[in-house]
Amino acid sequence: MRKSTAIALAAVTLIAIAVRLSPLLSFLYWGSDTGEYLSILRALVRGGRVSTPYYGWGVTYPYFPGMFFAQAGVVDLSGLDVPTTINLLVPVLGALAVLPMFLIGRRMTGDDRFALFAAAFLAGAIPVAYTTAHTAPATVGELLAVAGLLCFVRLRTDGRAMVPLLLVTATLIATHHLSLYFFLIMVLGTIVVEGLARPWRWTPGAKREVAFATVLMAGTFVYWLGYATTFRESILPDVNIQPWWALLALFPAGVVLLAAIIFTRSRLGWRYQPRYPSLRRPSTAYAAAAGAILVIGVVSVVVGVPGTTFQVPASGLLYFVPLVLLLSFSSSGRPFGDFLADGLQVNGWLVALLGSAVVGIVAAPRVLIPYRHTEYLMIPLAIFAGIGFFRLLDLAGLRGGKRTLALGVCGLLLAANAVAGIPPPSTLAGWREGTIPAALDPAYWARDYASGLVVSDHQGSTTVFGFGGLNATWDRTRAPFLPDSLADPFAGLVGIDSPSGRKNGTYIWIDRDMEAGVRLTPWETAAPMNTTVIERFDASPFVKVFDNGYARLYWIAWGCTPSTC
Repeated sequence: MRKSTAIALAAVTLIAIAVRLSPLLSFLYWGSDTGEYLSILRALVRGGRVSTPYYGWGVTYPYFPGMFFAQAGVVDLSGLDVPTTINLLVPVLGALAVLPMFLIGRRMTGDDRFALFAAAFLAGAIPVAYTTAHTAPATVGELLAVAGLLCFVRLRTDGRAMVPLLLVTATLIATHHLSLYFFLIMVLGTIVVEGLARPWRWTPGAKREVAFATVLMAGTFVYWLGYATTFRESILPDVNIQPWWALLALFPAGVVLLAAIIFTRSRLGWRYQPRYPSLRRPSTAYAAAAGAILVIGVVSVVVGVPGTTFQVPASGLLYFVPLVLLLSFSSSGRPFGDFLADGLQVNGWLVALLGSAVVGIVAAPRVLIPYRHTEYLMIPLAIFAGIGFFRLLDLAGLRGGKRTLALGVCGLLLAANAVAGIPPPSTLAGWREGTIPAALDPAYWARDYASGLVVSDHQGSTTVFGFGGLNATWDRTRAPFLPDSLADPFAGLVGIDSPSGRKNGTYIWIDRDMEAGVRLTPWETAAPMNTTVIERFDASPFVKVFDNGYARLYWIAWGCTPSTC
């Protein structure tokens, strides 16, 4: 690696870290599940094990403990305390995904410029930067998935890549199910596209790819169906088709069908022969891509994000402008990818992810979460965008000052992309995912003086659960905060199917952020509380027992009504 490339890559890495740690400038903790991670890590550090009986929202977390083992190792080896480790380690690991991204781009294109563009793009792209700024298994999962793709790209020509690939895969299996799924379909997409674009040949490299894909599928399904009990029973059945296992059964059937198609294709001599683009074609593709993304943006504002109830405010689209201008280069660069030695692999990733997103929208929006696909779509699109930008410069014949100006504008767009990497809550469904110091006071008070079940939204629940040690309702009841009627003061407080069991509420947690937007499930918008609803908690049967100006705790006086107490 040239010295200039090394310096540029180091700068990109530092920028990626800065973007992902930037929320800590405003919040004590960042992430809507921070309390859960704190609770699990604290128990692991103290007791040396992760308990599978679990009463938090993320019922699958104990069965995918990879992130927690990494955090516990840092606590033991470095002496850092648990809160500091929670805040710093995982976002930094998420930022390091730009390194394997650079190596993938370098491996694919043989050009440092393309690879640096791809890494810099990934450092600030909102779908990646926002997600990996959170301390979450998904953040570590993305790093492992990108590292796995790097090893898989090398596998065809270098059998030595199998050992690190298997190690990364085993770690990914035990870390995050959705990241593992994306990695799995990208691997399969590679093999399928390679088999359809040209007659299949059983070369040593092809045999290694198929062997690894077989091990990957076997390991995935054995872990999911044999060990991860709550994942099998609580997550997989949450689909829009019946019986729920039909979609799961169709997956291996689809693999067999694709294998048969590839086998049949191998009997045909036809090969895909791309034509090298002229300037007009990639220029038109750029304009078309920008227009198509604009249409998607308008749909997100008017109708909503597919698979969710999110509606992006029109002003929020401004944060996506640098991303769109850079991302549109991927449409220009994709045809050039056909001339790369490993270009079929990148096309395979893109096709697999787009196909999965469609299936998610139609059949499983809460399992194959459609908007989460965009995080991984950025990987192949980043490579194509880097190729597209520089190939446009070459075809346009820009030299000297004009080329320098174009490079400068691109640099400003990449910088703006990084600055916009963590947009405000209003842009992302109103979810306020930061925890301020004032939010910990009621949790600590509840730890010392309260018991029972605390009724709150997702953010309030994670705080009182992780920092206060009390069971909470998470997203299991909405009527107390977003009621259809005020006639029954106990609506939504009786017989709540909380993660800790079916119970009546004991306390209610309300804070200023909840008043601005109650956050329940990750695929619905945070809805503001009505003023009348807020005021009713200051009367019987609710008794205020804590108030620090930010959050309030109310004891529920069962047996009382507004007229009797």
